[in-house]
Amino acid sequence: MFRLALIFFGGDSLIRRWKFFVTVGLLAGFFGIVLLIDLHDGVADIAAEVLGGALLLQGLFELVAGTAHTRLRRRLQMLRGFAMLVVACLVLDFPWNNSITAGALFAAAFIFNGMLRIGSSWLIRYPAWRRSCMLGCVYLVMAALLLTRWPLPDALNVSFCVGLALLTTAWVLVRGGWKLRSLPPGSALASIELYHHQRYLTSHANPDPAASHAPPAEPMIVHVWTAVAATADRIKLPVIERYIVALSRTGNASSGHTALECGPGLYISHHPRERLRINAQNALQQARATPENNRPGHWGDSYVAEETKTRPSTVKIRFRVYSPYYLQTFWDGYRQDDTYNFTHRNCSSVVVQAVDAALEGVFADKPFWRTMLRLMFHPDMWLAGSVRVRAESLAWSPGLVLDYVSAVRRVTDPRYDLRLHLARRWRAK
Repeated sequence: MFRLALIFFGGDSLIRRWKFFVTVGLLAGFFGIVLLIDLHDGVADIAAEVLGGALLLQGLFELVAGTAHTRLRRRLQMLRGFAMLVVACLVLDFPWNNSITAGALFAAAFIFNGMLRIGSSWLIRYPAWRRSCMLGCVYLVMAALLLTRWPLPDALNVSFCVGLALLTTAWVLVRGGWKLRSLPPGSALASIELYHHQRYLTSHANPDPAASHAPPAEPMIVHVWTAVAATADRIKLPVIERYIVALSRTGNASSGHTALECGPGLYISHHPRERLRINAQNALQQARATPENNRPGHWGDSYVAEETKTRPSTVKIRFRVYSPYYLQTFWDGYRQDDTYNFTHRNCSSVVVQAVDAALEGVFADKPFWRTMLRLMFHPDMWLAGSVRVRAESLAWSPGLVLDYVSAVRRVTDPRYDLRLHLARRWRAK
């Protein structure tokens, strides 16, 4: 979520505030250390009450926001709200002492994240997979400590986890703020990975302010072909077919497709030059993000040509607030290399990077503190952040792109989303 907020505000708005992020990070680290050292005093009780109150307010906000939506999004948001209320009651020991249950809940979350990181990093072997695997092992060790009640009793589990969360937040803020300090004015944050020593696309170091903030003449459209819609006579695997791959009873597999369209002159659709033959036997080998799975790729010509050749996209997500200049800058640099990798450099990853580049600085002209506060409590910001974490620990797929891009559109253009919702309600009547 922190990186996404950085992109929304843009480089110039944040570079001059790098001291604020470092200061807040140091304060968070200080309180985290105090909490871990002073667990047996009243600081632990205060931390638990603050966490429980924040979860309670967020859960109530999710429930209220969920009533304004329909279908799947309403069910998911209501479910998320109820889950937050349950966790808040566990943390606040309401209506009875829930320390054992809270410890088991945190342990289950650590186990899930640890197993997911270890399994995905070992399977996909994306860059820095060893570090992700080690982090997964740390999660499992933390879960074991919570379940064995050593070295802390059950009553201090919540405070212990809050202290660790504060230290993690401190590390992210301090490192991110320090990276901002070294960036030159005019830097495009979407083109710079703040947490790795690499640039994954080229961009102008000093963009033209007039061009970069010019309003778009046409909407930017993200097209998603879901794997479920592309597979006939499929084996029903609810989560796997939504986010990874859909399998048919004849042994064929489909992962779907993602593309981005912006006017008649820009269409981003990445394919392998030779069609990949993925089936149940070679799916695990093809999932590796290693160099031996790199393939020559090619770029699609237009959505009309792709629609004629295959079928219309399943979902279309339109953006009316974005920067055509940053989008074109990204595309000019990225298209120089057409290498295709099924999990590391695919149709979904390029679309996500293009959307991030296009949304650079969309909130640059808005009041900084008020907008930042709104983003902190925006449900879709948390949804987009969690989807991004999952995708970066696994791989970007059309299902994850659909969730991520939809959430980002609702954050950046809430009025358009409200108009769509009211129009559906009107037609339903």
